[in-house]
Amino acid sequence: MMIRSLVEEIENYLKELLAQSPHGWIEVQRKDLAEKFACVPSQITYVLNTRFNLKCGYFVESRRGGRGYIRIWKIDSCFRGLFPEDAIPGDYLGLLHTLVQKGFLTEREAFLLNLVFRVIESKVHGEFGSFLNRQIFREVLTSLGFLRNLEEGTTGSQARLPDRKG
Repeated sequence: MMIRSLVEEIENYLKELLAQSPHGWIEVQRKDLAEKFACVPSQITYVLNTRFNLKCGYFVESRRGGRGYIRIWKIDSCFRGLFPEDAIPGDYLGLLHTLVQKGFLTEREAFLLNLVFRVIESKVHGEFGSFLNRQIFREVLTSLGFLRNLEEGTTGSQARLPDRKG
């Protein structure tokens, strides 16, 4: 009998939770996972960075601290492989460039989004600035249909805009 590594156990556990989720995303606590697998939180971070990244078909959002969380979205299968092997989640210019190359965004849209990311980086320092940029990028991916909407459980392309009152 082959002994599975801790990394594989954590990965399989998270994938099972995702498979059971009707929404295509899960929210877990790093501390709770570390306790469940009797490991340190940095081992959870390692699993997220190596097994749940864009090239593997996942988008991860995390917030550290007492009310921190980890949210993992499974990118819809038709979009897997969209991002390059060396895609870095915080490299918004590179990720936007890929979306332009694949025809999901115009150059003008990518320019404006990159401008927003740069302004936030320069004006909002620390974890909150990174948090805002991740939120914005997640909303972009949701609106393009890559991720399921947090509230509705639908992809952005299926979500409906509210009727204009006029």
